[in-house]
Amino acid sequence: MMRSSSFLVQVILAVLAAILLLQSSSDGASAPMPAFLKRKKTYTPLFFFTVPKGTMDECDGMEKMIKSLEKEQNIKVQRLDIMRDRAARKLYEKLVEGNLRSPFPLLYHRESLQRVYGLADEDLVRSWSKGRLLPEDGQNLEDEKDITVLGGPEGEMMEDDMEMDMEELEMEMDAELSPMQRRGKEAMKRRMEEGRK
Repeated sequence: MMRSSSFLVQVILAVLAAILLLQSSSDGASAPMPAFLKRKKTYTPLFFFTVPKGTMDECDGMEKMIKSLEKEQNIKVQRLDIMRDRAARKLYEKLVEGNLRSPFPLLYHRESLQRVYGLADEDLVRSWSKGRLLPEDGQNLEDEKDITVLGGPEGEMMEDDMEMDMEELEMEMDAELSPMQRRGKEAMKRRMEEGRK
């Protein structure tokens, strides 16, 4: 009994001495801080779902791009290895749930909720890291130049066609509303009409 209590006192004194030593050496020139006393990771909205190096060429290419982006913009991207971390795997599956187009790797921005699938070009990844609006799935920036406008040769639509399309669109949207949402929409229309008078 006496031996165990003296051993316990020695352990407590050793821990207290280590804590005091760490607090007194605030210049950082002494021994490195133990892993269990290190600060927690800082918040970053950027996730990079990946696999171990050498497993997929796309992930390795994206890793190089992310590293250069981190140096260039002084940002931090959190890497989540879905083969080694079960929680990362579950989060990845939740993010791509119901999405038929989900090649790997995946970049996810927590604040803008935008995703970049597969090996993307550097401009798209840079825009993603800044939280900018990204083009729709499967659309490249070059595709935006090839947009065609329905209507006449000058791209004009007739007024009657436009009104009919708007009415059809509104009817389709009303069909999806619940009864309470419909009443709210009608009340808003009444208030808008009263405001115009």
